[in-house]
Amino acid sequence: MTAQPTHADVFGIASELCVSTITEVEGALASQRMSDAVEAIRRQEEEAHKAEIARIAAKQEEHEKQERRKRLEQDRLDIEAAERQLEMRKQALRDAPKGPHIGDYDNDDDDDGSVSASAGHQVHHISIHSFYSLLTIMSDISGNYKGQDDEASAG
Repeated sequence: MTAQPTHADVFGIASELCVSTITEVEGALASQRMSDAVEAIRRQEEEAHKAEIARIAAKQEEHEKQERRKRLEQDRLDIEAAERQLEMRKQALRDAPKGPHIGDYDNDDDDDGSVSASAGHQVHHISIHSFYSLLTIMSDISGNYKGQDDEASAG
């Protein structure tokens, strides 16, 4: 006779198989729950990080917009001031011939290199003197010395 497993043996083996499978599945489920929880935390942190980056970028963009507005406003004020100053200078130039002291008029308060009317005469005088000196030097170089003219006419 062959030994056939008894009903009790089959039931015991099936029960052990079920218990081990249940234990194995429960362990895998617990591991999966833990993995899912870690993944959920990672995603939350990632979303929080993205939100923080977006908040910082928006704040930086707003700051840059304010800086641009400030620069534009300052540029506008500078342009208006320059226009007012230019208009004052134009008006002063229009009024200059009407004044009693035409030669003494000097609208140059900030010494920007422009020449006033009284200094203009000095510039012309210096220019003429420089031109005369240049002509004298050129004539000396060409060999037409003062002494040679006198000797040539005497000889």
